[in-house]
Amino acid sequence: MWDSETLFSDDQTLAAGDSDNIVHVSGDIGGGNPVVLQVNTSGGASGGDLVVVLKTSSLASMAGAKEIARYTVPVVKAATGGVVLAATVPTGCQNFLQLSYSGATGGTITAGLVLAAQTNR
Repeated sequence: MWDSETLFSDDQTLAAGDSDNIVHVSGDIGGGNPVVLQVNTSGGASGGDLVVVLKTSSLASMAGAKEIARYTVPVVKAATGGVVLAATVPTGCQNFLQLSYSGATGGTITAGLVLAAQTNR
C-alpha cells in the first residue's frame, strides 16, 4: 500500500534524473523491521536497463548525498510493467532519501517505501 509521505515518484515520467519527491525518514530505517523500496513501471520502457540509485543525506536539499544502494532492472522487465523492484532498504540512512533513475526511458514510474511489497500486478 502506497503512502503519500513515503512516495519518491507517483506516475512520474520515466526519464534520467531524480525522483520528484524527497522522503524524510528521521534517521536510519534499515534496522529493526525491514522497510522495502518498491518500484513499479507502467510499461513501455525502452533504451537500456533501468538503473535505480537510492541516495541519502542529512539535509532536505540532498546536498552532499551519498549512494547507499544501486539496483538494475532489465529493460525487458521495465517494459512489461508492474512491480519491477522490491528490495529491503539497507542500513546507513540519514534523515532524507531520494532516488535517481537512468538507462530506460518511456512510460511512468511509481516508487516508494512500503512495509511489504505487493507482488501481484
